Amino acid sequence: MKAAGISDIGKCRKNNEDAYYMAEEGAPLRHLYIVADGMGGCNAGEVASQSAIAAFLDYVKEEHEDQELSDLLAGAFQAANKAVFDQSNSALEFAEMGTTMVAAVIDQPRAYVAHVGDSRAYLMQKGELQLLTTDHSYVMELVKMGTITKEEAAMHPKRNIITRAVGIKDTVETDMTVVSVQKGDLLLLCTDGLSGMLSDEELTEILRQKQSVKKKAKLLVEAANLRGGYDNISLILIEI
Repeated sequence: MKAAGISDIGKCRKNNEDAYYMAEEGAPLRHLYIVADGMGGCNAGEVASQSAIAAFLDYVKEEHEDQELSDLLAGAFQAANKAVFDQSNSALEFAEMGTTMVAAVIDQPRAYVAHVGDSRAYLMQKGELQLLTTDHSYVMELVKMGTITKEEAAMHPKRNIITRAVGIKDTVETDMTVVSVQKGDLLLLCTDGLSGMLSDEELTEILRQKQSVKKKAKLLVEAANLRGGYDNISLILIEI
């Protein structure tokens, strides 16, 4: 397993509200990866993403030996939600803060992916890119209703409005996906600072290159910044 993680401030933001985590050797849960995109006034977004990941990891440390992976991820999201929600109600400076989050555990031959918000997970298998997650966003609701197309959603002025996030309410609904993976597959977790800047075709072109995982990750960030870098750009790229 090879993995590379990057969190870049982008070209327009004054601070980086994203955060990510990659399990190191000896971690309670091997091959766990998390990407979060915080939101809120002042530095609250930065606090939300970091607090969510910290609470997620605390839960995993306590519960990883007693639960199935799907249940473990769902429970960890609830723990992260409670931590951010409680903190947001503890001080005015943290009011209404929250974060999107996508997490994956690779337990071959499967990958378990859970998410809340519009941070995404993609799987590249045999050169073909598949989006594993569905954005919890206003424009995706319009797509589901048939009001607009996916192409129109990508350019919609309200495409950044999300309908679900960690820490906004006292509980959160987490979407879960389990997929089969095999040697040579690529799993990409990212914030909308990447997916909102590059099309699936552009992502595919970079991921197909005969480069190292680390180099591909850098190329993705560079491409998003060349497009304007309007948001923080964070990603984890894993090669099975």
